[in-house]
Formats: sequence, structure tokens, C-alpha cells
Amino acid sequence: MILDPVELLDILGNENRRRILQLLSFRPFYFNEMAKRLDVGPKAVIDHLVMLERAGLVECYQDQGRRKYFRIVRKTVLEVAVSPHSYGVRAFLSEDVPIEDAPTVEDNGLVQDMKILRDELSTLEEKRLELRALLDRIESREMEIKHLACSTARSYAQNQLEAEILTALLSGDADATHLAMRLEVPEIVVIDRLKRLEERGAVRLSDQEWCII
Repeated sequence: MILDPVELLDILGNENRRRILQLLSFRPFYFNEMAKRLDVGPKAVIDHLVMLERAGLVECYQDQGRRKYFRIVRKTVLEVAVSPHSYGVRAFLSEDVPIEDAPTVEDNGLVQDMKILRDELSTLEEKRLELRALLDRIESREMEIKHLACSTARSYAQNQLEAEILTALLSGDADATHLAMRLEVPEIVVIDRLKRLEERGAVRLSDQEWCII
């Protein structure tokens, strides 16, 4: 399933939909139960669930009593990166370990089991913090490189538009239409500048997309 990150941002922009997902992160709920817990009308809850289901975030199923429950489908990661030189949003799926295949602990008593699970959660949290620290270092270095690249582009460019075009191409190849939409400049103007940059050996056209040489 292809996730639209912009659509997910819009969906998660609603507080009640976020509260529904937070509630479902604990266990499955049926909609009347959710309405009572969230103090939201049943009709509103149904509308939110329909939207979440359409986006592939939740799904419904029926228990043996034929009561319809809702649950989160799978782990979905929405990543937003904002910096002085870039903006990006992406969404991807990260499959969780199926319940039936999840690690289990021996029945040594409820208290002992809870201690084992607590220790494992603590270990996982430490690993998560280590990964977060590594990601912070990577993002910091990425910012430095982008700043240097943008400065180089501005030095090479003959005007502001050329600098913006080169900066945009630093993030990846793109066609003239995409560049025009991103820079909010008429496509014909962007094409003219791309051709001038091509004449100076800065960019080239390959498979309908422009790239930095």
C-alpha cells in the first residue's frame, strides 16, 4: 500500500483522530466504547474511523458475539524533516512482529513475568535512545553538507532563480514541471534557466529529468 504523507498529515491534524489512535494503541475497541471514553458523539467517532480506515491506519473485525471492533492495522511511520535548506515528508510501513510469533516468557508468576517484560522494555528504550542520538548526529552532518552545497550553488549561480534551481536539484533529479511547481515559477522561465545552466556545464537532461553534473 502506498501511503500519501500529505494525506496522513491532514488526518493526524485532527485532535480526535489522534486520540482514537492513542486509544487503539492499547487494545481494540468498539465504537460505542470509544465514544464514551473520548466523550465524543458516536456519529463523529464513526466518521473519524471511516477516514482512518480509508487511510489504512485502522481496520475493523467482529468477535464471536458479532460485535465490531477496531484496531490499528500495522506500525506506520510518518517522518517530517524541516531545515533552513530543505523540507520533506515521507510515510512508510514498519511491520510489527505478529502476536502469535512474539517472544513469550515462562509462567513464573505474574510479578516475575512483569519484571522480565519491564527489563526488556527498558533495554529497548536504551537502544531507541542510542539510535535517536545517532540520527541526530547524521541530521546535524546533513545540515552542514546542505549548507555548504547551498552556498556553493549561490556562488555559482548568476541570479537568485538559478541558485534556487541548483539548490532544489541537490535534493534529487527533477523535471522542469516539478521544479516550476516547487519554486512557484512559470515553467517556461525554469526551462530557460535550466538551458543556460546546461550551456555552462552545471546541469544536464537525462530521461526527462534534470540533474547536477
